[in-house]
Amino acid sequence: MIKTERLIMRPFNENDLDIIMNLYSNEEIMKHMPNDVMNVEKAQKHLYKVVGGWKEKPQVNFEMAVISKDDQKKIGRSRIHVNYETDTAMIGWLLLKEGWGKGYATEMTRALMDYSFDVLNVHRVCALCHPKNIGSWKVLEKCNMRREAHFIQKCKYVKGDKIMWEDELEYAILESER
Repeated sequence: MIKTERLIMRPFNENDLDIIMNLYSNEEIMKHMPNDVMNVEKAQKHLYKVVGGWKEKPQVNFEMAVISKDDQKKIGRSRIHVNYETDTAMIGWLLLKEGWGKGYATEMTRALMDYSFDVLNVHRVCALCHPKNIGSWKVLEKCNMRREAHFIQKCKYVKGDKIMWEDELEYAILESER
């Protein structure tokens, strides 16, 4: 569990289908994500997978529900994926629209970075985002991550029966740069 001033990020459990559905069935939230919106069946499978990730040894996926301390509402999800061979953590997040523009993404990013460096003892933290997702890359830059790459048509986006190859930005920060 990771706590910030305004948020709690805790492991997903079987009772979190609501936040998965609210995030992954919303076309506006999923606009800059490679996968299509989910129906209930796909959301249940996804939830089963992320809950199971907490049982892996060694654990590489840390998928968490994000809860507002103010009203105890689930407002998003955060993720850390660790590659122990390279001592690298990949972080990411999704927020419901009511959480946009409130500084939650910045708060989550800083906490995910701190957890990755201080608890998981990685050397490097990175994050990926779509170039058109200006809000996300501004958050990463605000957290002192540097843009290391702009990959051309690297990410396969599947939206309905349509397949598109989209660009992807990679940001990173080293433990020594905090």
